[in-house]
Amino acid sequence: MAAIIRPLHSAAAGICRRAIGSSVGLPPGPSECVRRTPYAARCPHNRLQFRASTSNNSGSGSGSSDPSSIDAGPKPKLTKLERSVCPSMGTPLLSPAGLLFEYESIMSTETDSSEEDELDTSLLPKDEENLTEHVVPPESPFFFIPQVKLHAGDGSHRKRVLVLCTGGTLTMSPNPELGGALSPVPGALTDFMKSMLELTNEKMPDVVVHEYAPLLDSSDMGPPDWQVIARDIKANYLHFDGFVILMGTDTMAYTATALSFMLENLGKPVVFTGSQVPIAEPHSDARQNLIMALIFAASCNGVSINEVTIFFHDRLIRACRAQKVNSGEMGAFDSPNLPPLATTGISIKEQDHLILPPARGVLRVHTRMDTRLLALRLVPGFDDQILMHTIEAGAESGSLRALVLQLYGTGNAPAIKEDFIRCLKRATELGILVVASTQCHRGTVMMAHYATGKALERAGVVSSNDMTLEAISCKIAYLMGRGDLSRDQIAKLMCVSIRGEAFQRASKKGRYYY
Repeated sequence: MAAIIRPLHSAAAGICRRAIGSSVGLPPGPSECVRRTPYAARCPHNRLQFRASTSNNSGSGSGSSDPSSIDAGPKPKLTKLERSVCPSMGTPLLSPAGLLFEYESIMSTETDSSEEDELDTSLLPKDEENLTEHVVPPESPFFFIPQVKLHAGDGSHRKRVLVLCTGGTLTMSPNPELGGALSPVPGALTDFMKSMLELTNEKMPDVVVHEYAPLLDSSDMGPPDWQVIARDIKANYLHFDGFVILMGTDTMAYTATALSFMLENLGKPVVFTGSQVPIAEPHSDARQNLIMALIFAASCNGVSINEVTIFFHDRLIRACRAQKVNSGEMGAFDSPNLPPLATTGISIKEQDHLILPPARGVLRVHTRMDTRLLALRLVPGFDDQILMHTIEAGAESGSLRALVLQLYGTGNAPAIKEDFIRCLKRATELGILVVASTQCHRGTVMMAHYATGKALERAGVVSSNDMTLEAISCKIAYLMGRGDLSRDQIAKLMCVSIRGEAFQRASKKGRYYY
């Protein structure tokens, strides 16, 4: 039976705000107040809902006043729908993506939207440079409008999953105007999912699809776009059981890793996926990847993996452990130093002992990423003077706060090049964080294992343990973006696993944490 497609509307209900306190985790920064709207139960007949956003306005959406980074950066390329008139009802849709309500199911407790302005300003945070955004369940009717529980009163026991599509190969088809080169096609995902009989299966979740505009190649995405995704997950966090992010594969590991750090105390699955072959091709891997991502996002297999992950081909891997390792085969991603959290075949096999423990606090969304860092891969015979000029110029202009070095083996560098060691020592004296990683696909940095590593250690270089380059760069950007940590504190936290991104030995008794 084909899914019934209905227009989606935003409930113009009263909104209350409250400044939320800190949660368990790293030292919290100032918190951002939370906008809360009533949740309305969906119509039981509407199994699948689609919304394709097309807007040229890049400055819309909830939370747009938040600083995107410590220094002014480029504007987000992913724009969210600010106002679009539905042809059947004439009611506008409001951004962000997840404030989606059906006209038939808007609660009778609606109030005039003018009540938004009647706020108690004493409850709002005083610091305008807000660092984090908090999402918590309503604590009292005084601050929050009572919300309907998920699935309550709609006659359905299905889970709900929000699909956020940013573009990528999955949405592409040959473009005659570009000589047959692949380019994103708006609405391709929506049309494809309308014909998926798998989504009518009783075991599958209800799905709401949101396509960003414009659809992007993943190589065009960066931190401002990560913030858009994080904020949309925050806005929808209490309305869905899980989230699927569809994007291109080239920078998927970076985006997924960044989201794993931006979403602290995550209590629901966030699954990234895409495809190596466009969805319009008969042999595309998009269908399987999409179906399995929905299954893991909705915990249809009975095991809830409440962390940011990537599902591709036949495996579910932790996002902050992932790397793209193959551009020509279906198994594009690997987790070099951690086995997959789950594998698929005739059955789904989870590695329960690798799954992160449940969150111990409310969701905190960090939206600032400071990307003033540089990654360099050493080759034999490199010129020390180029590195010295880069460090001096970066420190003087304030454009360089961290330097990531991809070294040989277990973190070795030519100790006989005294100018190189002095260069790194000078960088640490200037307040630049210098982190050592390995060029090897598998393995870890052991700076105390060889004399060359010891020389780097004395120069103030910090070990990255067994983290991937994606995890190192995103972790540094996250820690620097918090704004409440010194260089020394960041250096110490680089050796601590805070999202399962690194191997960590807890004691001499041999207990390990991944």
